[in-house]
Amino acid sequence: MVTNTDYDKYLASKAAALIRENFSDRGVINFLVVKWGTKKSKRVLGHIKAIKTSEFGSIIEINPLLKNLNVPEYVLDYVLMHELTHYFQGFGSNHERKHKHPHRGGIVEKELERHGWKEIIEKSEKWIKENWKETVITNRN
Repeated sequence: MVTNTDYDKYLASKAAALIRENFSDRGVINFLVVKWGTKKSKRVLGHIKAIKTSEFGSIIEINPLLKNLNVPEYVLDYVLMHELTHYFQGFGSNHERKHKHPHRGGIVEKELERHGWKEIIEKSEKWIKENWKETVITNRN
């Protein structure tokens, strides 16, 4: 049986691998926690915020519905990369803020494409459009 600890370790190791593979030139400069969120949101797949108790920390929370075995791994990768891009662009982190707004002008997608993620973006957005509503409905509890 897979435990919550197993899911947590999997998510942490996946995030660490994505950082090594895509952002090794920038580095993690403050305490960064990547964890499963508690809210099964139908709209928010992940988000980043500064840790309120510290000016030196960031937390990325991933929608727990992405644990569902019907969700392709590339969708989880895409959501993690999206949030990590925010982190490295200075949103919810101590990195220098690169832009005034976190999504204006498609800055996240442009950064992901720069890392060679164009195909994964397209596949993920297609899967989400076609399957996310059903994933939310069948996993409400």
